[in-house]
Amino acid sequence: MSEPISSGPSLTQALSLPPIIQSAESAPAYWFLDILWIVLVDGEQTDGRYSLMEQLMPEGVGPTPHVHPFNDEGFYVIDGAMEMRVGDQTVSAAKGTSVWIPRRTVHAFKVTSPTCRVLNSFAPAGMEQLIKSLARPADRRELPPKGLDTDPKKIAAFANNYWGMEIEFPVAQTTLSR
Repeated sequence: MSEPISSGPSLTQALSLPPIIQSAESAPAYWFLDILWIVLVDGEQTDGRYSLMEQLMPEGVGPTPHVHPFNDEGFYVIDGAMEMRVGDQTVSAAKGTSVWIPRRTVHAFKVTSPTCRVLNSFAPAGMEQLIKSLARPADRRELPPKGLDTDPKKIAAFANNYWGMEIEFPVAQTTLSR
């Protein structure tokens, strides 16, 4: 008689990953694209399952319409406001607003208040690795100096990469599966 096939750990078994406890004051922080990025939960800590960053952004900052082919993205506005395009909807996301964006959904945003502080999550993780590789470590927990990022190759690497692509980028227009 053969052993039954296990469908994975039972609900009473502890996960093999340890809990992650991190403060914004001690977490690694980076400056890139006029944004302060604080990596609260890194994919290296979650076996690639999830990442969480806190972002401080100035007015007018925000990406053009883009998609994440393999990652769901979440936002929670801690302070400030931004206008968001999510699929066919345009929403004003103010303090206390939560927005979840399923993978392959076209989205964009622009900060509409003097500053905006958000929690930004990805499942699975990955975007934080791009930030860590392109950004410079932040000297302080504040907005970066203006004009810090001028290298067009770094900006192109950020805009059109595995984790997110401008919708005009040819790969973003193809049907991808994983």
